[in-house]
Amino acid sequence: GYVYGKPIFSNGAWVPGVSPSRNPNPDLRWEQKDETNVGLDFSLFDFRVNGSADVYRRETKDMLYEYSVPVPPNLFGEQLANVGHMRNDGVELSLSYKVIDRPGLSWTTGANWSTNSNKLVSLSNSVYQTSDFFYTGGTGAPIQQTTHRVKIGEPIGDFYGFESVDIDEDGVWIVLNEAGERISIKDVTEADRRVLGNGIPKHFFAWNNAVRLGKFDLSVNMRGATGFQVLNFLRMYYENPTQLDYNMLKSAFDPVYGERPVDYDLAYVSYYVEDGDYVKLDNATLGYTFDGNVGGMLSALHNARVYVSGRNLLTVTGYKGLDPEVSFSGLAPGNDDRAQYPTTRMFTLGLSFTLQ
Repeated sequence: GYVYGKPIFSNGAWVPGVSPSRNPNPDLRWEQKDETNVGLDFSLFDFRVNGSADVYRRETKDMLYEYSVPVPPNLFGEQLANVGHMRNDGVELSLSYKVIDRPGLSWTTGANWSTNSNKLVSLSNSVYQTSDFFYTGGTGAPIQQTTHRVKIGEPIGDFYGFESVDIDEDGVWIVLNEAGERISIKDVTEADRRVLGNGIPKHFFAWNNAVRLGKFDLSVNMRGATGFQVLNFLRMYYENPTQLDYNMLKSAFDPVYGERPVDYDLAYVSYYVEDGDYVKLDNATLGYTFDGNVGGMLSALHNARVYVSGRNLLTVTGYKGLDPEVSFSGLAPGNDDRAQYPTTRMFTLGLSFTLQ
């Protein structure tokens, strides 16, 4: 790419100067994905039971990454190149069952479940080399600490910080060092950081139900995720009674590891990394369908149906933040940033019909 620079006087006129903005790479290309999938679709008992199962391995190669290169011969110290290799292994299952199928009464239930594991296979080749890990994510000021580590041979999404085990009488965090010994957080080194969990759920699941009784119909949809952690930024910043520059949660006055905190610095420690498992009643709709014409002044309406529905009705979780369903994408999943808005609960009253 090129950028405009200072103008140049040429042939009696000023013309904009243009200069390269990055090192050229004629081998730059799209990443490549190869996938092997073994699947099974089935129906049983005169199509009352239907399901599918898929097992897959997805290889993502030629992933882009910025590499340090010498200057000269290069114009800039970084080069964008296709080197990275990621592997995903997963299983997906779905099953639906017509529990009741009678005139005037029916009930169909369905569930699905999926699991996925990923691994960064490589990030270097014979031309471009880099460290076997890098840090990503961030807490923001004033803590100013990266939140995740991406390492060759390990999964994406690992929280990487100090594992807290106590707080002393002066309000100083006690953490484990590299050897597993208890030390003050004031004495830590970078080598004392460790994996504190992972922000990508190991399991996703859903359960959907549709019931019809006479003219009434009811649908209920539930979903959830398990096997992951969330870094609670709200607690990390606002659960501290001495930080007068910030808002404060009621829990700021709760004991920490059984001790009443007198004064302690804001820190990214495992105390704020929580299990994020959740189940949500995501959507429910109750409707009533009128027979044929509505009649009267509304005689032009056919197949009229009135319904009421709600979204984000209930969340069951042990997570102490606003919503455990944070971003699971990118290289720093599971960060519940303090600028997040609460999830909206919506209710809808509607009428649908056909005009003839």
